[in-house]
Amino acid sequence: MEITTSTVQGRTPVTVLHLKGDLDASTIDTFTAAANQAVEGGAHDILVDMAGTPFMSSAGIRALHNLYTLLHPSETQAEQDAIYQAINAGTYSAPHLKLLNPTKKVEEVIRLAGLDMYLTIYTSLDEAAAAF
Repeated sequence: MEITTSTVQGRTPVTVLHLKGDLDASTIDTFTAAANQAVEGGAHDILVDMAGTPFMSSAGIRALHNLYTLLHPSETQAEQDAIYQAINAGTYSAPHLKLLNPTKKVEEVIRLAGLDMYLTIYTSLDEAAAAF
């Protein structure tokens, strides 16, 4: 997997991780290292560009969820309960992590895993950047 990083300006600076290659057990270490490096470098808002990702396994699902957790530190139990209620109601969207242009197969995996319940998927870089 190759990962390049860029920054776009929304209401805040948005770090874009451009993935090229499968996101699976053999590549999650590369993805996790790039994500951690971005966060350690000060990124608060991350957009994962998946246009170049033809396949994502359950390991990729875990990697995206782990990045969500990294960007959304532990809340109080009441805050967690409110988030879960909003996810179930379809009204919650992760404020610091979004996805861009997943391929059809990857989008199907995202939907089957339920990640789309809290990770918003965009097809336009400008719309995604403006959403942060």
